This record gives sequence, structure tokens and C-alpha cells, in this order.
Amino acid sequence: MQLKGLALSAVISLFALTACKPGGQPARPNVGPAAENAPQQVRSAAVEARTRAATLLLTGTLVGDRQSQLTPLVAGRVEAVLVERGDTVRAGQALLRLRDVDFRSNAESASASLAQARARLGEASAGRDPNVLPEVQAARANAELAADVLRRTEQLAGNGSVSEQELQRARSSSAAAQAQFAAAQNNARGAIAALRSAQVAVSQTSRAVSDSIVRAPFDGEVAERTINVGEYVTPQRAVVTIVRTDPLRMEVQVPQERLGMLHRGQNVRVRVDAFPDREFAGEIRYISAAVRTDTRALIAEAVIPNSDGALRPGLFGTARIELDRQESVFVIPADAVLSEAGIHRVFVIGPDRRIQERVVTISERAGTNVLIERGLAAGERVAMGRLDRLADGVLVTE
Repeated sequence: MQLKGLALSAVISLFALTACKPGGQPARPNVGPAAENAPQQVRSAAVEARTRAATLLLTGTLVGDRQSQLTPLVAGRVEAVLVERGDTVRAGQALLRLRDVDFRSNAESASASLAQARARLGEASAGRDPNVLPEVQAARANAELAADVLRRTEQLAGNGSVSEQELQRARSSSAAAQAQFAAAQNNARGAIAALRSAQVAVSQTSRAVSDSIVRAPFDGEVAERTINVGEYVTPQRAVVTIVRTDPLRMEVQVPQERLGMLHRGQNVRVRVDAFPDREFAGEIRYISAAVRTDTRALIAEAVIPNSDGALRPGLFGTARIELDRQESVFVIPADAVLSEAGIHRVFVIGPDRRIQERVVTISERAGTNVLIERGLAAGERVAMGRLDRLADGVLVTE
């Protein structure tokens, strides 16, 4: 009985040791290999190589082909606003009209002054020659007659036929006639100058009447309208912004090490976030003559047709410029790429069936596939689906 008691105590002690950890916590049962060491079931796809025209990927902002902040040419109070934001306008179309009563009154006054000047000068005003005016011609005739009388009087005085008093009278008459002729010429020149001044006044006042209407300088759309009826505006204040949206321009900065890849006429394909499944074709049209010293980049502009008006100025886009050479890219399903925080990863299945995690560069998306620029090799196999469970070194089975 004593031996049986000792045996029972040993069994109880052994059970207590196996059932508790140091510290009194229950021990984890030993159930075999850890679950994370079990192979993960995955789908896979082969990496395909493809050759295409090499491209240069750049980013930029779309701007209007033309954009203008319009200001009135004269100061005045707004009488009518004829357009709203988003309206399509044609070159020469009226956008804004100022109160023109004062301008018209000034124009009428200038026209009256012009009529007076023309009446004073008569038909001879067309030649702008003061010597053809009647009063000038009459003064000239009097001066010539007085000069002729003076010559004859001087001849007679030499023979003693006339007195010294008659000679002095002839000299005085000739001098007075010459002075009258000069005065007539000066008056005629003043009248002609007054006529020209009146013509300028008519032109200026008529232009002020015309300038009281703000017109579109080119075909486009109204981007902004910053004025309302009743406000007083000056030539320093912008009232309407017009932008031409067809075509659009995209300004891109080309790093100096890639300048040799760029030339006018290269094809460009543009993508914007607003239309992720659509590409917009264009071409490089303008290239700056100098590299910017602050960024060491060259500024180039691509022209993008926009006949349907889908694109809008201000959109940020990615431009793919086709270069004059070929390059290799690798095609894999989109389900084989894990994208997080702008970093793209794929999980290559190695010969030992273990995952090799790689960071790749996506060239573009084509339907259900993506094109990878670098980071893969043709013939490799990549895991697909539930990629968040995978990591470098994880054992998988297909």
C-alpha cells in the first residue's frame, strides 16, 4: 500500500509539471510544426517579354493654348455683362458693355469742332497746303502788286519823276502787304492744325465709344468672370478670363541627361486621372532654347488636340514620349502586383518554391495586364491573388 501511494504521488507531480509553466501559466500544447511553415496555396502566371518603342515618362500640367485676362481699355461703369463662366465665345464677340453716354457726347462735340474746322478751310483743306487757301492767295496777290508798284516807283524816283514822299508811301504799302501775306499763311497753318486736332479728337472719342465694349480677342471659353453690373472698372482691372481649350498644351521638364532623346514632332500619349482608361495623343511642338539653371532641366511643350473638350486646363497628367529606339518590357497580370503607398511589388516563385519579393517599376496598364519596365525576367512565374499573405522566403504551392 505504501508503494502504491508513492507511485500515485509521482504521477500527480508529473502531471502538475507538464500542465503548468513557471509562473503559473498553462503550457502551449506541442501540436507539431508551426502553421506559418505550411506552404501557401497560390495561383501563378508566367512573365512574358515584349518589345516596343522606347518611351520617356514625364509629368506636367495642362494649360490652354491661349489664355488672356481681359481688361477694359477705358474706365467706366458696367452697364451689362453678356457672358457667364463656361460660355463659348468667338473672336470679336461682346463680353461686357460700359455706360457710353459721356463717350458719345464727347464724340458728337468733336465731330462739330471738325465740321467747323473744315468749313473754315473750305475745299482746299484736302491738300493741307496753306498757300492754296483763298485768303492766302489774296494776300499774296496784294503783296506782289505792292512789290511791283514799289519797283516802278523806285525807277521813277531815280529819274526824279516822283517825290520822296511817294517813294516812302510805296515802300510802306509793300511792307504792309508782305506782312499781311505772312499773317495769312500763319492763320492758314493754324486752321490746318486745328483741323488735324479736330480729326484726332473725333478718332479718339469714337474709339472710346467702341472701347466701352470689351470683346473676345480669340475663340475660347470663359474661365472667369470677376465683374457685375453697376461696378466701376478701370483699365488696370481684369474683368473676364478667356482660355482656348482646343488644343491644349502640356509643359514638361526634361532632365538634362535626356536632352538627346527629345526632338520636335515626337509622338506623345497623355493620361490624366480623370480618364484612367483613355489616352490622348499629341506631339512635341516647342522646345526651349536653354536649360534652366535652377532645375538643370529643359522645358518642352506638347500640343494635345481636344476637339471634344474632355480635357481641361489645370489637369495634372503623365506624358509618354515615344523615342526613336526599341525597348523590352515584361507583361504580367494586374492581380500579380501589390501596390502600397506608391510602391509596386511582385512575388516571384523561385525554383525552391519559395517567394522572392521584388520592387518593380510599372510602365503602363493595359486592360487586365500591366507592363513592367524592370525587375523581372522572361519565363519567371509570379504569384497571383491574396498577395498580402506573401513575403520574401514564404513557401508556396501552385
